Amino acid sequence: MVEACPAVGWINHVTVTVHGDSASVTSVEICDGETCVRGPGDTAGDLADLWYYVDRDGSTRNFDLGMSTPESVTVRAFGADDALLNESTVAPEWVRVGGSEQCGGPHEGTIDVTI
Repeated sequence: MVEACPAVGWINHVTVTVHGDSASVTSVEICDGETCVRGPGDTAGDLADLWYYVDRDGSTRNFDLGMSTPESVTVRAFGADDALLNESTVAPEWVRVGGSEQCGGPHEGTIDVTI
């Protein structure tokens, strides 16, 4: 029996956790090579891909990436006066948190950055 998939979309979330001197980080940017979003401050992102910055909670930054689950992203941490503190290309650890294997569904990803 073939399962019919509903015609719906979802939003995938990624959390960037800054380790080390997280207090010196004023913003974090993630890019998949084509689309970038930086937070805090970038609440619109690229509306075509629905990437946007969600919020900041201490040493974590949360982003929504539309239905995208990129294999790798470039993460940049910026400090005072927009100084680049760290840049690295990482593979988010994605976990499906809804839907099904056949039809897909929302994912949550984690990224760790050390300053």
